[in-house]
Amino acid sequence: MSFTALAAVLPADKEQFCERFGTTQRSRETIQDLSGEVSNLMAFKNNGGLLNGGVCWWHSRFQRNILYLSIFRPEMPRPTSNKEIQNIIHEIRLGRNVITIPGYANFAEFSKLNQALIQKELNDWQLYDGIVLGGWMDGLKGDTKVPAATLERMISNIHQYVSVNKKIAYTKLQIKGITSHAWLVVGMKQMPSGFDLGFIDSNNPRMTEIYSYKTGDESFFIKGYGNFVPYLEFTREEEKLINYAKVFCGIKNIAQMPTARDEEKNYQTDLMEARNIQ
Repeated sequence: MSFTALAAVLPADKEQFCERFGTTQRSRETIQDLSGEVSNLMAFKNNGGLLNGGVCWWHSRFQRNILYLSIFRPEMPRPTSNKEIQNIIHEIRLGRNVITIPGYANFAEFSKLNQALIQKELNDWQLYDGIVLGGWMDGLKGDTKVPAATLERMISNIHQYVSVNKKIAYTKLQIKGITSHAWLVVGMKQMPSGFDLGFIDSNNPRMTEIYSYKTGDESFFIKGYGNFVPYLEFTREEEKLINYAKVFCGIKNIAQMPTARDEEKNYQTDLMEARNIQ
């Protein structure tokens, strides 16, 4: 189901892309609206990875990059070689510019027909992050429950990020042991007893699902995952995506962007926060 009030297809040109920065409520298309359209979502679920343990972090981040930085041009010639497609996929992963994807109607089609190449990129991305951090898996141990006041504060922060700032939140889910998962929170609604969260789960990426958080809860719980706690993370990465979109639309000057060194430092900070339980 779609959690958002509206659903919209990914843009087909620069004008459509830049409408998201419009000044009026009617003209402004939020990123969250794009998440409510199934054709904008990954065609295959979380798979592969180290010891076949999945690549949920990277599957979710790749999906967010698509929603923030892609234009689809089905009328243009489709790439004819795997090398061309691999280059497009790698650029999507990097998230450093708006990517025009020629010859495909939408992301569902693109990801379905190029699943093997995308999966390879996600596997490589996982390995890269793991090598950069060294023993990053050691940092994933943490409590699956927190005091109710702590969880309420965490959910309030996610609500501010999603409902007020209109961003798509990457949330790491701390599950029992060293296991962690990830959701993209694409919408939230305040309810009498707490909040409803609309999320995309890489284990079921073709739809938006809803989780109901109740004030006083000490954790989330879903059958198959058990108790877990959601952590808002990779916020610097999201800000990077927004900034490159603004450069493309002429709202921000490239000279105002962080240097390559600062950008790498921000990336390292995002990774270190993902490794450690706050």
